[in-house]
Amino acid sequence: MGLGGVLSQRNGDQEIVIAYFSKSLSKPESNYCVTRRELLAVVKFLQHFSKYLLGRKFYLRTDHAALKWLLQFKNPEGQVARWIEILQEYDFVIEHRSGKSHGNADALSRRPCPEDCKHCTRQEGKEVVSARIFRTDQLSNEWKDSLQHAQQEDPDIKPILEWMKASAPKPKWSDVSAMSSTTKSYWAQ
Repeated sequence: MGLGGVLSQRNGDQEIVIAYFSKSLSKPESNYCVTRRELLAVVKFLQHFSKYLLGRKFYLRTDHAALKWLLQFKNPEGQVARWIEILQEYDFVIEHRSGKSHGNADALSRRPCPEDCKHCTRQEGKEVVSARIFRTDQLSNEWKDSLQHAQQEDPDIKPILEWMKASAPKPKWSDVSAMSSTTKSYWAQ
């Protein structure tokens, strides 16, 4: 069992895929109820693409309607409270879209919630997270500098930036194979 999502951007009437995200769930995570797994998917997706999404307003599309309700929960506790706190760093609008419309992301089967789940109502279906940047705000120079610095210091992105700045041909796999899986993923794109 795993999580999946798509980062895409509108270009006129078209939606262009920027990157895909997937993560296998640990055994304890796979035992989460539907809503906790959906919330985990959103948190992991946003953390993975934080360098693209922080400082921008975007749509977060999900097929799990309870997520909208959960983010307005009056007294969240424990893990859910921590996850909601992470989400508050981002400027997004949740857009519900039926599971059938999520053809561009992996739809994963759900483990049914127990009858007494306090986080959600029982819902079956598919679990998908996607984000779409819909507005490019002019960031302050301080924000731009901060994001640029973060990318230059990121151990996964730094090698990619260095290759791009050098205007050299794409490195060979033998040069990349010892690097992180994230860097290898960027290299493969």
